[in-house]
Amino acid sequence: MKKSMSAVLAFGALFVSSAAFAQAVDFATLDANQDGFVTYEEIQAAGATLAEETYKAADGNQDGMLDEAEFSAIPQ
Repeated sequence: MKKSMSAVLAFGALFVSSAAFAQAVDFATLDANQDGFVTYEEIQAAGATLAEETYKAADGNQDGMLDEAEFSAIPQ
């Protein structure tokens, strides 16, 4: 029960924080160093609002960076 509740809360946090991220941001703008990945630090530096939990949930391969496909999967 605790695991399922944690999963529900994490999933809910993903959508709540994604709503705040729904401002007009695009991958190319956030990718400050143009390496093809967006880090959480780049998102923060751009002034965009995204919960770190949402960022980590979107990072499918858990490499600490979002590629364009991972970034596009964040609900806008």
